[in-house]
Amino acid sequence: VYNFMKSSPEYVYVDEKMDSVMNKFEKTGAWNLPVVDEYRTYLGFVSKSKIFSAYREQLKQVSHD
Repeated sequence: VYNFMKSSPEYVYVDEKMDSVMNKFEKTGAWNLPVVDEYRTYLGFVSKSKIFSAYREQLKQVSHD
């Protein structure tokens, strides 16, 4: 597996601000970034498409209010 794996260009902290996360997506061109805690323990990943979907849902709710 080691020969086929690719290390992540960046990671995000679980409590990191969204503007910082989006800057990391922009800087790296990645669609997925690993999420870590303060000890850099892997917790999961966040995808750019999930963030965009959640943002679109927020816009829909705000526009209906």
